[in-house]
Amino acid sequence: MILTTTFVCFCLASAFNYFRTRRQRLMIRNLKGPFTWPLMGAMHKLLLLSPKNFFKCSTEYLTKYGSLSRCWVFHRLFIPLADMELSRQLLESETHLETGYELMKDWLEGGILMCQPDQCQRRHGLISGLFGNGNLEQLMELCRQQAEKLYQKLLDKSDQKVFDIWDTVAPNVLELMVRTTCGANPSEEYAKNLADLAELYRQRFLSLQSANRFNYWLSSPFMRRRQNRLIRSLNEEHQDLIARHQKQNKLKNGIVLVEDNLEPLPEKWHESLLDTILKSRDPELTPEEICGELNTCNYLGYLLCSSALCFALVTIARNPSVQQRCWEELRLAQNKDGGWDLEKLPYLEAVLQETLRLYPPQVIVGRQFKKDFPYTHSIVGDGELPFGSEIYINLYELQRNENRYSNANHFDAERFLGSSPELLSFSLGPRCCPAKNFSIRLLKTLLAPIITQFELLPYGDELRLDLRLILGSFNGFQLALRPRKSVYNP
Repeated sequence: MILTTTFVCFCLASAFNYFRTRRQRLMIRNLKGPFTWPLMGAMHKLLLLSPKNFFKCSTEYLTKYGSLSRCWVFHRLFIPLADMELSRQLLESETHLETGYELMKDWLEGGILMCQPDQCQRRHGLISGLFGNGNLEQLMELCRQQAEKLYQKLLDKSDQKVFDIWDTVAPNVLELMVRTTCGANPSEEYAKNLADLAELYRQRFLSLQSANRFNYWLSSPFMRRRQNRLIRSLNEEHQDLIARHQKQNKLKNGIVLVEDNLEPLPEKWHESLLDTILKSRDPELTPEEICGELNTCNYLGYLLCSSALCFALVTIARNPSVQQRCWEELRLAQNKDGGWDLEKLPYLEAVLQETLRLYPPQVIVGRQFKKDFPYTHSIVGDGELPFGSEIYINLYELQRNENRYSNANHFDAERFLGSSPELLSFSLGPRCCPAKNFSIRLLKTLLAPIITQFELLPYGDELRLDLRLILGSFNGFQLALRPRKSVYNP
């Protein structure tokens, strides 16, 4: 009796699910995809997926079903995408801007990554304003100071012994990001909370316990409690900073204040993102959204820039001719004050772009359709992707496509000298990265003293890629350093 009842319920649920998704199924008949079981769909594809085998499974999937396919899991329609033609249409669309990053909602809600489509352009302009009016040069001075700190830390490791450079680079980048966004040095507790929260979310990525909010609420009460505590702690510090900024602005305007316990802000010569946001006096920005913006920029800047810098260092170490050419270019671009003219470093920039092509820190770019998306395509023809589809653009596979990049899996920085190929690591369209130029300049500034002062040695294990929210290596970023015998000093 129990088996019969279970079977009948399963059949009814399968029938309901089929008719519920019938319209979507009719619209994607031209797309290939894995076998779909009744009700469960292609759940078996996700069950076998893990951070360590993601890239192997991804390559096999694309080889079998193509760069534009469909995958059903229960009632949800996933569209894995590694096609430049359709990706460009989608990312440049002004009407399909929902990112669908449900995993990050508790932490990043209210920030530019998850804001409503009608707010996207205003937020983009707000963040872009941080790098205008002469403030970019002040921020670059901040980056130069942080580069010197990083160099001093690496001096202790320049004994030709293998080490994981992530452990040195990541805390340095975290400090730089917080100083850029919040305008103050992060406290030890703040830095630890931010790093711990980022690691917690990396553990949740591709985990069945985080398949949806209900699963996470039910299966991981202790992790959820710790996550909420970390988020609350970060936001309390943000709100304290906001209150101190508002107090300082009132004092500047000659307003007499009631005595309180707020400490004055530290003096700084650059404008922070928080300064820019508060100066805009946007009435639609709530304190919660300001916290969301700071969280988003700290998260993206910390993890993505750390990943990019580590991949660049390991790649340069394993390509001696590339390292030599970078070193020679840096010698010629060095100023009398010991700094570098970043505009005279085209090859180093090409090295960074090629690194970002092969190792995009944010591997997956998501979109969630709130209405049908009409498209044209030279291979699968014209069609529409239906309302409710969840699109996942795989930048790793897309930017290694042999049809678009010659010798695509080979590191060749010269492809970005002159007529550069298209690069989607900073995305495109309305939701492209507003800090693209700053990020490239930041990476060049941090790399310059390392390459100039140290010889990067290709010791240690090769990279073993994994995907835990961002692109990483599950055995670390291993290399060794040796001080150069002579450093050019004009």
